[in-house]
Amino acid sequence: MTLTMTWLIRYGHVVGGALWLGGYVLLALLILPLLAKHRTEVLETLAVTTVRVMTYAGTATIAFGLVLITRTRDFGSITAFGEWGMIIVSCIVIAVALLGIGDGALRPAILRLKEVGDSRKAQRFALIGLGLSVLAVGLMTKALYAVS
Repeated sequence: MTLTMTWLIRYGHVVGGALWLGGYVLLALLILPLLAKHRTEVLETLAVTTVRVMTYAGTATIAFGLVLITRTRDFGSITAFGEWGMIIVSCIVIAVALLGIGDGALRPAILRLKEVGDSRKAQRFALIGLGLSVLAVGLMTKALYAVS
């Protein structure tokens, strides 16, 4: 039962992360470039909704990750400043930054498209988020095999 529960928590963490990363891919490579060429109310609504879903997915990813820490190596391993702890701290910083970029920068930039008429700022934030998301996935992949 314990192993199954840990697997379900890890599954939630991975699915949340996949949705979060997928949202940045969708925005950076499809929705925002389309908005730059053909601004429509439907695309603007889709972009804002995607950011909202990413916020929920990101919050779930962080929550599942924190629970996962308690079920695997525990928080004491983080403060030992070994390889695993440094990776986890880095990913927590990236995750908080991604939430800030999404709701604090990307969403407002999308909402201002009607006034400004230029989607480059939103595209820039989406690309930054995409890059940080890919970095976090790489770090989390390494965390599975990290010592200490």
